[in-house]
Amino acid sequence: MKALFIRCNGKLTPDMLVGGLIDMGVPPAYLRTKLEAAGVSSDFIERSNLDAKVSAHYFCIPEKEDKPLLLKQKDLFVIWRKICEGGESGWESLGWKVFSALSAGASDALDEIPATIIDLRRCRVKEENLISLYCFLAGLDYLGVETLFTCPFSLAAGTSEAARTTEKILTRAVSTTENVISSEDIDPFAAAILEGLSAGFIAMDGRFLVDKTAYGTASVEKIEGEVTVAEYLGYFTDREDSIFSRHLKVFGMGV
Repeated sequence: MKALFIRCNGKLTPDMLVGGLIDMGVPPAYLRTKLEAAGVSSDFIERSNLDAKVSAHYFCIPEKEDKPLLLKQKDLFVIWRKICEGGESGWESLGWKVFSALSAGASDALDEIPATIIDLRRCRVKEENLISLYCFLAGLDYLGVETLFTCPFSLAAGTSEAARTTEKILTRAVSTTENVISSEDIDPFAAAILEGLSAGFIAMDGRFLVDKTAYGTASVEKIEGEVTVAEYLGYFTDREDSIFSRHLKVFGMGV
């Protein structure tokens, strides 16, 4: 089973997750082709810093200025359905998993306002996040990833609405290790991707053979631990007797 592990070191955004996949070997031209086929602008920024101690890739979807005042759950569904209808229709349900985790977390964090009416801009959600999600799924598909896992980590409480939303979203990330990350540093939409698409929050063990390690970064100039996300692509050697074999595949045929 081919799997991808994500290890959050600090700051995390949807774009950083895509940057890591480009660093893993997903061609930017492939992502542009997928976006154009779905009728979406392929105007993104990507670059690497070859002089950095750790190779990492920067990816960014430029934010548009002319937007509606509010952004609600139904708006995400409408935009996502349009993207998937023009491109990969099978990915529509994967987006719903992310939006469900996001909306539930936002509702719990923001005075328990019903998920259907809450303004998601209050927790830093933007339309460009959906394009990043589509690129992330395209990258996973290109690499042949069958299952996604996230390494456990603990959250340090924050005070902003976005931080409280992240805390409510990441219900499975709790770890007993010393890997503590501020919830202020994790974008709520990125948190929803981890919560909605990960088959589990589990540590890598000896049965997982790492084939390649890559990094996504939030900064081109400063590439180091806390502004990078690590992604590990590899295979399981003991499928029958491993806890991993008991998880459903996220991509491809479910078992």
